[in-house]
Amino acid sequence: MADPEIEAVVRGLIAGGESYNVEFKTAWNYGPDGKAPRDIKEVAKDIGEALVAFANTDGGDLLIGVEDSREVTGVPWEGDKLRYLEQSARLQIKDADLNASVFDVALNGKRVLLFRVSDYPSEVVVTVTGRCLWRRGNPARSEAVPPADIARRRSHRLGDTAYESAPVPEATLEDISIPSRILESRLHLKNMDLPTLLRYWNLVQGRNGSTVLLRAALLLFAKDPLRWHPNNRVRIIRSTGVQPGYGRGLATRQFEVLGPIERSLGESRQALYGQLEVESRASELFTVAQSLPREAVDECIVNALAHRNYAIEGSSIEIHLFPERVEFRSPGKLPEPLTIKDLQRRQGAHRSRNPIIMRVLRDLGWTRDQGEGMQRIFGSMAQVELNDPELEERADTFIVRLSTVSRYDAHMQAWLAAYGPFGLQPHERKYVVALQQAGGSRSVDKLARQLGETFDKTRDALMTLEAKRLVWHRPHGRSYTLVEPLDVPHERAYNWFDSAHVSIDGSAVMTKALLRAALNIADDQSLVSAIARLRESGILVAAGPSQWRFGQSLLEYIVRRRSRPSRHTGPRSS
Repeated sequence: MADPEIEAVVRGLIAGGESYNVEFKTAWNYGPDGKAPRDIKEVAKDIGEALVAFANTDGGDLLIGVEDSREVTGVPWEGDKLRYLEQSARLQIKDADLNASVFDVALNGKRVLLFRVSDYPSEVVVTVTGRCLWRRGNPARSEAVPPADIARRRSHRLGDTAYESAPVPEATLEDISIPSRILESRLHLKNMDLPTLLRYWNLVQGRNGSTVLLRAALLLFAKDPLRWHPNNRVRIIRSTGVQPGYGRGLATRQFEVLGPIERSLGESRQALYGQLEVESRASELFTVAQSLPREAVDECIVNALAHRNYAIEGSSIEIHLFPERVEFRSPGKLPEPLTIKDLQRRQGAHRSRNPIIMRVLRDLGWTRDQGEGMQRIFGSMAQVELNDPELEERADTFIVRLSTVSRYDAHMQAWLAAYGPFGLQPHERKYVVALQQAGGSRSVDKLARQLGETFDKTRDALMTLEAKRLVWHRPHGRSYTLVEPLDVPHERAYNWFDSAHVSIDGSAVMTKALLRAALNIADDQSLVSAIARLRESGILVAAGPSQWRFGQSLLEYIVRRRSRPSRHTGPRSS
């Protein structure tokens, strides 16, 4: 049986649940007559396939004897059958030694087997039956993949991918510190001591009977980060022009956040947002930078720290602030064969340069599923209607460029601003623009396809806009029609009077009592103010003492509304 430290690791893995790097497998079949042990050969096959998937991706941990629900049900076999299972990492893999670690752990009187395997960089790994698998998806799972896809990844694998996993014999546990504050919210981690945490995250390696720290541990948690990496830091550079300039034309101000990664994540965010706030107060040039969505900025910082090429020790991560953009520059190109086009497709393309670091960040809740980061960056920028991020590879640097310029031209922005007094929210503008681009009227299903979102989300947004009288549709109608900014008061007046069953025509004369009922206003002062506003907008005109009739502008709007024009005359977006 395993030692207490490994037992604590296994308990932590179970408490953390299945993930990209962790999978559970049961040893039991369940039926109407209760449970019975599975065919041991099938369990061995499952072990082989899971280890192949982990080895072909970023490595991981497999627990046998644990249900998907995290219930520990145990492994029923002993003796030769147990040894047969423990040898699955060798017997179920074809022509490859994964150097998997196997631990036999007792939890509450039940046996659990832990298989730990790292990624296998040299060649494609397949099962004895020829199956090739990898880990992907959300939630993560093992999926079959053509061996050629893995071979392509392996043929391009760069030497720097092994940088984080290199042992550092001269480092000791005294050289690192894992702050308790980052563990408080992670229930499966908070009670582990330092040696157990390091083994849990695979940040140590056994060598000649002793434990040796890996570079990843020092990059993440070193007390003196620059001792172990001269550029474990983030530089924030503010430029007053569209380019930083050189020599006498240098127009920059620099700030620096030292590592390790654990510290850099939080302090880089604080320093960047603090600098944006200072600049926005000091100069109009930087006011627009406040509109960058925090989700996009945070994700860019995490991606830079998690995926930079740490083997390039002469460069640091740089964040450049320009008047109309923020650039995140990370040492190292994309790990091949990942390309910029792969990321721009936003289909979850993923390739880890630093899988050990990524696993720790994900376990701490600082990043989420593999391949989703770029989707969140593009999505959050679109949500606030800014231009799509630009991606660039330059020399040995990967750059993500977030523009603070609206995707709409000045004419469109002015048109949208006219809706501001009527409660149009930033996240609702895309529906108004989409209707305008469609000619002013469109069905929910077609608008949803145009925007690339679900029918229900689009319908709910249109219903909210209709409650504000920014769009309307006929009873039982399928299409919603956009209301121009200047017509919103008329649309609201139409709904007030229509709900009160007041016929809107040029001959109708209304008394104060009728308007009180139609507008649902009780006190006289509020009623007088409401009537004054309606007269100012031309909706009502005087028809005599304490009498009013509908103004020509409202009557003309009603004619246009009833005709439901097929084209819309608003400005076109660029």
